Amino acid sequence: MFLLGISVGSFLNVVADRVPAGKSILSPPSHCFNCGHVLTARDLIPIVSYLVLRGKCRYCGHAIPARFMLVELATGLLFILVLIVFGLSWQALMVAIMGSFLIMLFITDLEQDVLPQIIVYSGVAVALAFAALRPLTGTTPGIISSLAGLGLGFGVFILIWAVPKIFKKNIMGFGDVGTAGLIGASVGYPVILVAVYIAILAGGLAAAMLVVFKIKKLGQPMQFGVFLALGGVISLFCGHDIADALWQLHML
Repeated sequence: MFLLGISVGSFLNVVADRVPAGKSILSPPSHCFNCGHVLTARDLIPIVSYLVLRGKCRYCGHAIPARFMLVELATGLLFILVLIVFGLSWQALMVAIMGSFLIMLFITDLEQDVLPQIIVYSGVAVALAFAALRPLTGTTPGIISSLAGLGLGFGVFILIWAVPKIFKKNIMGFGDVGTAGLIGASVGYPVILVAVYIAILAGGLAAAMLVVFKIKKLGQPMQFGVFLALGGVISLFCGHDIADALWQLHML
């Protein structure tokens, strides 16, 4: 599972780099961004190639961003966690796929401040397909819960996006709206509330720390999609348990 995960992570890096730029994920072949040299198989072994080459291109010595290795490692660990929590099951497949979509969105929002619609709405379609197939696979959520989560996530965030525009203010991008809908379709209702709760809490704490350390100024915008993706991944694994706990504490 770890080897499968790091291989998927390598592909996620390609998608995260090329899709926002409007490039094909199939061609041209993987190449150095600096010298343009086409990379060979030995240059593309997930994690291993980065460590052997010490984070530099074999052909021109240009530094390779550590993000490539970190995403591969994170995806490998995600797949191990999927196996531990869900075993070899349809639910494990669903969580691994939806988690991979959220990792892609995490990367693109963090680095390029964009949440590509093609990734978002492809993810929504896959989540709804899993929900519709629940009678055969036993995955959760079911189609009603998934549609409710999609509607709630999309509906609430489109209001947050649209209302400030009346006053010519911009709180968040429309990509955040779609991402909230994707998470809602993936985890269903009421777990979408948990994902949003985690995103707001994590985003608020991160914003406070950035202001305290004078990295950002008060009121300066942040990439909220990063925190939505984080809340979504956590909710895929333990959203129902958190929802039950919050319900008992009368917080949900």
